[in-house]
Amino acid sequence: MFAYWFLLLVRWLFCLLPAGLVRFWGCLFGAAGFYLDRRHRRVALDNLRAAFPELPDSDRRRLARRSFVRLGLNLAESLRLPAFLRPGWERSFTVEGKEHLDTALKRGRGVIFVLAHFGNWEYLALVPRLLNFRGAAVAQKIKNPAIDGLLREMREAAGLELFSKREVAGEIADYLGKNGAVAILADQRARRMAIAVEFFGRPAPTTAAPAILALKSDAALIPVFIYPPAPGTYRVVFEPEIELPRGLSLKLGVREITARFTAVFERRIRECPELWFWVHRRWGKDI
Repeated sequence: MFAYWFLLLVRWLFCLLPAGLVRFWGCLFGAAGFYLDRRHRRVALDNLRAAFPELPDSDRRRLARRSFVRLGLNLAESLRLPAFLRPGWERSFTVEGKEHLDTALKRGRGVIFVLAHFGNWEYLALVPRLLNFRGAAVAQKIKNPAIDGLLREMREAAGLELFSKREVAGEIADYLGKNGAVAILADQRARRMAIAVEFFGRPAPTTAAPAILALKSDAALIPVFIYPPAPGTYRVVFEPEIELPRGLSLKLGVREITARFTAVFERRIRECPELWFWVHRRWGKDI
């Protein structure tokens, strides 16, 4: 409970401070986390060693530190969301690949966004409001109730409808059938409904939920990413729709779709590795 009230206090303070100062404190907090949080630093370095074995240790350590700084900045920006959502906030976004979204919405069978923990992924919650379409997210409950409650508040304030990860799949399918868009974070190690596909050259247990939903609903499956090209400005990028294979069994179809969007994740992460969430044991403890 203390953590919840502490985060509320920090959010209140960050909403009063200038955006540049908030970003400075976020970067400072992230850098401090790299040096103080030995456990997650070790996880990040292990993951980077598995993903980029060709890099020298000094480069991987530099990448890990930059990813921690990015995470601190993400937290600070997310806490400042109420102040960010003032008149004119839409001007802080540029959008690329919107034609892929428009084509999918015209078909009228809904859209499944597959997201990675990349850039400030929480600000992707603003995209439906930005582009004027109906959007929801499948949310996994976080163990820390303070952070879980705060995240739910932020996502709802951004205008998202929320489905629990345990929600009946039929309800999500109905939402898609009404041409809604559902976002699913699909880049972390899955323990249920998992299928192993290659990620940075290693089998990685990956959620099968987006692929199953896409095959059963015929909704479009579109990866989407968010970049910070300049302070206070966000670049949203819609990838081309993932083609759904035809003529395969459900199991093979799910594997193929999951492998395809995971390959898109890998390509984007290789381009900007400091923007990804390296502090999660993506391949388990055996790397």
